[in-house]
Amino acid sequence: MTTAVRTCAASACAFNAQSSCNALAITVAGSDRTPGCGTFVQLDVRRPVTEGTSTVGACHRLECTYNADLACTAEGIEVTDVATCATYTID
Repeated sequence: MTTAVRTCAASACAFNAQSSCNALAITVAGSDRTPGCGTFVQLDVRRPVTEGTSTVGACHRLECTYNADLACTAEGIEVTDVATCATYTID
C-alpha cells in the first residue's frame, strides 16, 4: 500500500508546487508527538513539477494509529503550512 500526500500547505518548501508535494516520497519524522515532514527543505530552488503523486515513504511516528511497521496505512495525508502531518492520529 502506498499513502498519497494529498495536499501540502508548506509553501516555503522546495518540493511544494501549487499546494502539492513534488517530492517522490516523504518521511514523516519529528519528535515529542510532533509529526514533522522530514523531507521539508527551504532552498532558493524549486523542484520542477512532475507527474504523479508524492507518497509517504516512511513514518517514524510509532504512536500514530496509521503506523504499521514504519509505514503509513492512511489512504492519504495532508501536510500543514508548518510542515506537520495533519492526518497524524493517536488513540
